[in-house]
Amino acid sequence: MTPEKVVFHLDEREKVPLVLNNVKNLIDELEGVEVEVVAHAGGVEGLRTGSSHAELMERLAESGVRFVVCENTLRSRNILRSDFPGYVGTVPSAIVELVVRQAEGWRYLKP
Repeated sequence: MTPEKVVFHLDEREKVPLVLNNVKNLIDELEGVEVEVVAHAGGVEGLRTGSSHAELMERLAESGVRFVVCENTLRSRNILRSDFPGYVGTVPSAIVELVVRQAEGWRYLKP
């Protein structure tokens, strides 16, 4: 079986725990899965340094999960790149990232 590639769309702060737990369950059960969490709008808030989810996020990142936040959102909300742990990357546009990943064959999930 070809390893799956899954992109999670996170745009609501309230859904951060749900998304992180979904990601954890997925990587625990599906060997070789590649996962990217794309956050924009309110979703970026729950990924900031010092959030209550920091420990789980770090464990997931160490397991290969990629976290990215939208530069458009950061700019519009006056949030600094330095407000996030070092393993959180940025993309110019979360929406474009989601479209590109789907065009590349990634499975799209929005809990």
